[in-house]
Amino acid sequence: MILDFASMTANTVPGFKGGEGEAIVRKFDDPRMGAVVRITLPRGASIGLHTHHGNCEIVYVLSGSGQCIDDGAEYPISAGVCHYCPEGHTHSIRNTGGEPLELLGVLPVVQ
Repeated sequence: MILDFASMTANTVPGFKGGEGEAIVRKFDDPRMGAVVRITLPRGASIGLHTHHGNCEIVYVLSGSGQCIDDGAEYPISAGVCHYCPEGHTHSIRNTGGEPLELLGVLPVVQ
């Protein structure tokens, strides 16, 4: 299966997961397997602090830079970094750079 994010509808989501600003979200969702999402966070925008239940998340930074809070620990992220948030754990991501922060998230269903 090929996922062409360029041809998917881009949804602008204010306060994504309780975060600040707006996130631009393109999402493929399969209730049997999980989701794959491409998220763009403009300068200063964030994904709010949230806990994963029933899934985990692998986030790969495509471009830009920011900060990730992972179970209370904060660390920088930039292009090429991969972040993993297991089921039952909490995280958030903020764009702290001067350009959009582009993320690819894979959220497999935990059986």
